[in-house]
Amino acid sequence: MNGKLYNVGAYIRLSMESTLTGSESVENQHEMLSKFIAHMPCWVEKRVYIDDGASGGNFNRQGFQEMMADVRSGEINLVLVQDLSRFGRNYLEAGRYLEEELPSLGCRFVSLMDGIDTETGENDIMPLLNAMHDLHLKNLSDRVSSVLRAKAKAGHKLGRAPYGYTKPIGDPTKIIIDDYAAGVVRRIYDMRLHGIGYASIVKALNEERIDPPMVHYYKQNGMDETKARTYTWLCTAVKLILRSEVYIGSAVQLTNRSPTYRERRQIKTSPDEWVRVENAFPSIINRDEWEAVQKINSEAKMRSAGNREPKRSLFAGTLVCADCGRTMVFKAAGYKNNDGRKKEYPGYMCRTYHNSGWSVCTRHTVSENRLKEIILTQIHDMADQISVNSESVLKLLQARLIGERASSDAEAEKERKLLSRQLYKMEQSAAQLYEDRVNGLVSEETFTETMNKSETERRRNEQRLAVLEQSGKEVSDKLSDIHRWMHLISENPAIDDVSIDLLEALIERIEVGEHKVVNGEKTQDITVFFKFIGNV
Repeated sequence: MNGKLYNVGAYIRLSMESTLTGSESVENQHEMLSKFIAHMPCWVEKRVYIDDGASGGNFNRQGFQEMMADVRSGEINLVLVQDLSRFGRNYLEAGRYLEEELPSLGCRFVSLMDGIDTETGENDIMPLLNAMHDLHLKNLSDRVSSVLRAKAKAGHKLGRAPYGYTKPIGDPTKIIIDDYAAGVVRRIYDMRLHGIGYASIVKALNEERIDPPMVHYYKQNGMDETKARTYTWLCTAVKLILRSEVYIGSAVQLTNRSPTYRERRQIKTSPDEWVRVENAFPSIINRDEWEAVQKINSEAKMRSAGNREPKRSLFAGTLVCADCGRTMVFKAAGYKNNDGRKKEYPGYMCRTYHNSGWSVCTRHTVSENRLKEIILTQIHDMADQISVNSESVLKLLQARLIGERASSDAEAEKERKLLSRQLYKMEQSAAQLYEDRVNGLVSEETFTETMNKSETERRRNEQRLAVLEQSGKEVSDKLSDIHRWMHLISENPAIDDVSIDLLEALIERIEVGEHKVVNGEKTQDITVFFKFIGNV
């Protein structure tokens, strides 16, 4: 036993299927862990982390993440749990934390009921126990899936009520018509039947300030509407409404599933896995109207597919609207020549405007040729400067991107070495102090007081050392980035065209402003942010 002082984080998890009585209660888990800590010399209960009603299948739990944050900051250097299943039931993720991350952070792990202590090095049973907990999670997932499929076949509504419906109080398996939202759905179908496109429907809804589905749901259920992901109608929402069979009363469910029982993300299932029940819900749209709209949708899709061969646009994912921050969409403009042939000019438009109309954002249109011209001009100019005086360019970039941090790096290195020596001496002193306490040379009070003072100073030194090391790494990384950028620019001094490969190598993003008139002239702000160095 050494004299190291352990700041213990007691982690408690109560699963969703557990009861809140007996040994499975939060209170009983805490009492057991606290008693154990009290009997251990040099152990201090620093904090208790609780996830009440949280699944062990993943580690995205508030209490667990708070605990890991404290481990990473050095506040906690020992994690104590009642048993491994409290820590988590995902075998792969649990193994990563227990065998990689915690040891790399210098954090000890103790599982009380399993008799596991990573300090002893005798943990051969830990992978086996993790596998057993993982198997429990798989069996639970299989049972839940069977229950959901049975409910779907019975015509019960799984999950949230779709827009146009609401769930009656006391019966979450049914849905009833929400008169207001159902009226909006009927209007959307009516506009589509009259040949109005998705974007025009979205524009009309947004201009009339009609709440989009998520905002309406939040208001309907007395929730904070500001937490909704979007406050406007989008084309995706209108398309979903115009394609969903729920509006003719059909329940089509289990169209998505998790790839494995360990994951929360969803993937699309094949239609033969879907569960479809006719006349399960009250209808909002009659079948003839619904089928007529599906025909319009299908014909529009075929026309769109025939316009041009689908391929990735040059600036896809690179262009950003300077006002709303969303990526821009490819939108070719064109006209017909005298001989009737169509001439196209590839360009881009704000995605928010394209999907939601001018009431949310504006066009921000820009031609592809103009973007190419700007990028090539900047690359040629910078390549010329590097070829004439690379040292001057290097110094300018260092001054702008690193500033005074580079000049103070030598002083920081001296301080890092000094702190490392001090920390080593403090570890040696703590070990000697503990040995003196065991041999009765110092009292319990003196031992505790001295250890607490030493621990406070040690933590302060470790935090300062972490700051210095991070600062030194940032300077080193930034210097490396500058050299890499200069090398990439120098490789393309006479390039005459812009390719996807060039953009991926050099460009982080391009912000496109709206057209405006200044002193009678039309202008537009376009800012190029290069990888590694930003806007030059």
